[in-house]
Amino acid sequence: MSDKIKMIALVLGGFLITFLISIVIFWIILSPGQQRAARMAEGGTPQVESPMELSGGRALARAREERVPGGEVLAFADVLGESIPLEVEVHGYDWATWGMGVGEVLSHLREGGVQSPEAFSPENSDFTSVVALNPDPKRFKVEYRFYNDMLFHIEVFYSDFLKNTTFNAFLLSKMSEYGRPYEQYATVDEMGKVILHAKWDTEESLIELVSRPNGFYSLFISSQLTLIRLEDARKSEERLTF
Repeated sequence: MSDKIKMIALVLGGFLITFLISIVIFWIILSPGQQRAARMAEGGTPQVESPMELSGGRALARAREERVPGGEVLAFADVLGESIPLEVEVHGYDWATWGMGVGEVLSHLREGGVQSPEAFSPENSDFTSVVALNPDPKRFKVEYRFYNDMLFHIEVFYSDFLKNTTFNAFLLSKMSEYGRPYEQYATVDEMGKVILHAKWDTEESLIELVSRPNGFYSLFISSQLTLIRLEDARKSEERLTF
């Protein structure tokens, strides 16, 4: 009888040891988030992530997982009665159109009251830039770039006048101009701050809206045709070099 009891005790002991080992292995392979949830369920104190863990690679991973909202913007447009065009033609920005010369842009800026706009061109270069500072309360800088005296790229930097405007609200205003963006995503800068992006690709232009922390917005618009020509010229130069 004693031998049977010993055998039963050994079997039960083996099962108990196997069960405990399984729990330890399961706990080890749990993700940090699952471990925190398990501790909270048990009434324990959740572990707080350090600032370093929340920045850098982990912040970038989270930003990539959390897509910039876009579908709900279309719902807002329906409620507000905003019409979002399906196809648009974008030949520039505001009054400036692709192909305008440096003199034309400077003249228009001066007539519009912009103080002392100037053209800048690196030595022995086919590129020229014209910068307009504080053209109106909503924009603190607009830069016009030219290739062979033809406008092909514009950068718009908005002032803190719009700092209380949400990204979705600003995006909606641009969607009424450019239609629905083909791409929306988030990135993280070197300080761990999340930057939101929306991009449009029309037949004539490439457009990108960028939202930085604290409500600072910028808009980048480029001529598709000139970009293609520049890329072809670059490839031709590479072939000549090799």
